Amino acid sequence: MILRVSESLSRALVVVVAILIAAPLCYYSVRMAVAARGAERETARGLETAIHLEPYNPEYWYRLGHFQQFNLEQPDSSLAGLYFHRAIALNPLYTDAWLDLGTNYELEGNAQLARQAFLRAKISYPSSAEVAWRYGNFLLREGDLPTAYAELRLALRLDPRRAATAFSRCYRANPDINAILDQVLPAEPGVYVDVLEDLSRTNQLPLAQIVWDRLLEMRVHLHFREFDPFVTQLWNAGQFNDARRVWDQGVDTMTLPPLGQLKGSVVWDPSFESGVVKPLFAWRYQPLAQGVQISLDPTQKVSGNQSLRLTFDGKHNENLQPACTVVNIQPNTAYHFSGWVRTQEVTTNSGVGFRMQFLDDASLSPIQTGEIHGTAPWTKLEMSVPAGPKLRRAAVCVMREPSDTPNADISGTAWVDDVNLVPQSAEPRKP
Repeated sequence: MILRVSESLSRALVVVVAILIAAPLCYYSVRMAVAARGAERETARGLETAIHLEPYNPEYWYRLGHFQQFNLEQPDSSLAGLYFHRAIALNPLYTDAWLDLGTNYELEGNAQLARQAFLRAKISYPSSAEVAWRYGNFLLREGDLPTAYAELRLALRLDPRRAATAFSRCYRANPDINAILDQVLPAEPGVYVDVLEDLSRTNQLPLAQIVWDRLLEMRVHLHFREFDPFVTQLWNAGQFNDARRVWDQGVDTMTLPPLGQLKGSVVWDPSFESGVVKPLFAWRYQPLAQGVQISLDPTQKVSGNQSLRLTFDGKHNENLQPACTVVNIQPNTAYHFSGWVRTQEVTTNSGVGFRMQFLDDASLSPIQTGEIHGTAPWTKLEMSVPAGPKLRRAAVCVMREPSDTPNADISGTAWVDDVNLVPQSAEPRKP
């Protein structure tokens, strides 16, 4: 005799079986969700709740140990160590737990166990920059410099962004810069550039110079942003000749068009060929400032490939210095200045010329050339620059003085090119 289960009963059985399967799944899913929610609070109570609900999850034990280790109110290194050990017992390859356990042992003054914990972290994750970094710093604090240097070098190979910090810490531990450069810093330009920037920012210029010399030995191709901060700090520190030397060395690594300098000219880019704006020895100008639109124009030039074009909007009568560059000059040396200007329909009786300001002697007034207005072909403007015992720096600027006539807002276009400042040759002696 065959018993047939009714269709309704079979459906009921399926529902019951589904409920029996789903119920524990839902229960454990809810437990996991509540545990995760508690852990997210990053509080002792929240993490303890997570551990109560998920006691076999090593992450919760580790996070509770980490919280206890860095608890500013009630730190307890012994309790933190117990939690780290529990996390490691559940997952022997838990790298972060080993690292924090090593730190915990160090805080307790147990250097031997700390070293063992860091070594276990290396075994669990040998290619980790963080492991090499933390182990290397521990060794540095312990005075084991050769091993520390090796670990920090590995960390920098894996994560070069740590270079400036690594150099600073190693130098504090042992101020032998050559050992640090040889044994810690990988011979990578980006690493040296970061260290150079940090040393420049903190005004450690003698160290920065050594790093700079090593960087040049790599036959690198640099960008202005990678050496201009060092140049600027040298300039601000009064090391003007060193600033220009480093600038020229950096520029020599780049591929730039010929700059059209007259022999001996101290203006770095007299013909605006580089197209570079704002670094220290380059021209500085805003594309739109004080009613003047400024740009490079390849259709007009005295030499080279382009000139600087200034277009006045006809709404201002300002005392303008729309473009300037700085130069080094030698004390007790007279110079000859020259620059070319072309104008088209420049209104008012006050046009475009050049001004030179002395940055080291406030008692000296600026000197300036004549000006060009109206419509005029390329015209050479010149002036003599007197010698002075204190003169070492100057600013060379394109200028336009305000007009004293009514309704004298300037409009029209001017072009500037071939701006040079050359030491005057000694006059031949009379017999």
